[in-house]
Amino acid sequence: MRLVQEIKKLVEMATSMRIALVEDDPHQAQLMESWIGEAGFSSRIYNDGNGFLKSIAKESYDLLILDWMLPDLDGLEVISRYRSIANGAPSVMVVTVKADERDAVRALKKGADAYLRKPLRHKEFVARIKALGRRAEQRNLTEVSPFEIDIENREISLRGEPIKLTAREFEMALFLFQRRDQLVSRNHILETIWGNDRLLLSRTVDTHISRLRKKLQLDGKSGWRLISVYRRGYSLQKVT
Repeated sequence: MRLVQEIKKLVEMATSMRIALVEDDPHQAQLMESWIGEAGFSSRIYNDGNGFLKSIAKESYDLLILDWMLPDLDGLEVISRYRSIANGAPSVMVVTVKADERDAVRALKKGADAYLRKPLRHKEFVARIKALGRRAEQRNLTEVSPFEIDIENREISLRGEPIKLTAREFEMALFLFQRRDQLVSRNHILETIWGNDRLLLSRTVDTHISRLRKKLQLDGKSGWRLISVYRRGYSLQKVT
């Protein structure tokens, strides 16, 4: 029973989202933060575009929720810079008071994945976040040859041979393959796999990464390489 509960907990963590919330209105930011928390996701608030862009030198997120009208940068400019800085940058949802249909088209053409007009409605806001999360979770895991990932049975095989992994190692491997080609921070991994346990350190991530790299041959021998990026995190990349 205890093992079942532990696995269930790990599944919930693995399907959680880490969200960056860029909003200069404190009331709006706190309201969205509370809705995000109630939905079971974690978020970080930034009150300007430059502050957020500086943060991604050390942090990574699964979703960016972005106000269009910021005090320093235009929201669409933030999207452009974000896409250029963060390889494989995740989903972006723009929230704004702009009501013209042409503005929505501009945002979507610029790289936004969703567009919501203010005032926000609680259920619709959460539903949009969950829809973007499902899209990310369903990222095609058939394109990870020579690996085979069986989510239902929580198994990973390499060239047809099952690899013995702990529950944590499986969740970390799944996390990395779903975010392949993206740079993910240690804090991102910690929060997703272990939750908000403040007693854990980034060394915990490094230790598990080392074991996973060895077991899955993520040094290039498997056709994949798990790269360490100094002071930033890790990136799983296909060897070309």
